[in-house]
Amino acid sequence: MALKALLVMPTNEATWVREMDLPFPPFPGLGIRVDVYDLLTVESVVVGDPGYDVTCIVRPEDTDASDITEKKCESLGFEVGRYP
Repeated sequence: MALKALLVMPTNEATWVREMDLPFPPFPGLGIRVDVYDLLTVESVVVGDPGYDVTCIVRPEDTDASDITEKKCESLGFEVGRYP
């Protein structure tokens, strides 16, 4: 059974969100592959947000928030959103 997840990627300019179905429960340190070359690292997990089984705060692998660009977020399937 897949878990309905909200992926949240905060940057200096905006908060980016993306919905995704995960095949197993996430945990801090987990890598979520979103493309052949792109991996998101889970920094923290929240359970119980309305509308989702889990919420994951993520960042691209080996990247600081100051290095994440709008183009990169959009290429990973994220949109500007809010959390919480």
